[in-house]
Amino acid sequence: MSADDLDPDIEYTLLNKKDAKVYQVPPAASAEGHKAGDWKEAIWHGNVRVIGKGKDLSIRLMNNGTGELFAQCVIPNGEYEKYCERVLDSSRYWVLKIVNGHRHAFIGFGFSDRNDAFDFSACLTDFKATFVDKAREAEAAVVQPMRDLSLKEGQTIKVNIPGRQSGSRRQDRSSGSSAGYAPTLAAPPAASALLLAPPAPAASAVLQGQLPAKPVGKASAPAPQDDFADFADFQSAAVPPSV
Repeated sequence: MSADDLDPDIEYTLLNKKDAKVYQVPPAASAEGHKAGDWKEAIWHGNVRVIGKGKDLSIRLMNNGTGELFAQCVIPNGEYEKYCERVLDSSRYWVLKIVNGHRHAFIGFGFSDRNDAFDFSACLTDFKATFVDKAREAEAAVVQPMRDLSLKEGQTIKVNIPGRQSGSRRQDRSSGSSAGYAPTLAAPPAASALLLAPPAPAASAVLQGQLPAKPVGKASAPAPQDDFADFADFQSAAVPPSV
C-alpha cells in the first residue's frame, strides 16, 4: 500500500499485540525525560492495537475479555515523537500522551517481551516513513511550470572556453606590438668567451720581423738555366792575351 492508495475514511490495523502494560507515571525527575525504573506496579494489562486512518495513527488499549477501549492515543500526521516518548533506561517502555479535548494526561506503557516492543517501535517508524514522509516528498516534487529561458532580442551569451584567448586579448596584444613593442634580445656573450687561437710559428716569426714576408699572390717560377752559361769563361781562357 502506498500513500496514494490511502482512503482518509478507512481504518486499517497495522499491529495487534497482547500482554501490554500501563503504569502511573510520576513527575519526571529531570528535564531529560522519564525512567521506567521510577514506576511502580502496572495498573492495567491488556491488548494494544495500532490503527491507521489516512495519515493519522491511533494507539488503542483494549481490555482482554470484553474488547472495550481503555485508553487511546491519537497521533496526527504520524508524528509519533510528540505523543509517544521512549524512556531513558529501557527499550521496552514509553510514555503516551492521552488527549481528551483540551485536557491531556501521561501514562506509562510497555511490554514484557522485547520482540513485541521492537515490533511496536518499527510500526510507528515505518508508518511515518511510508505514508507521511513520502507524501510530503511527492508534494514537494510537483512539476513547476517551465520558465522561458530563450534569448530575447538583443541578448547575447558569453562563453569562456579554457585554453583559448578572447578577441579583446588578441587585439590588445596586436595593438601593443604595433605601438613600438620590440621583442627582448638575448644578452651578448661575455668578452672572456671571445678568445682567438694562437698563430702558427712561421706566421709569428714574420710578424716579429725575423723572416721576410712572403709576397702574397701568384708564386713566381724559377729562372731558366742556360746550358751555355759557362762557355764564355771557357772561351776567354783559350784566347792568349795580347802583348
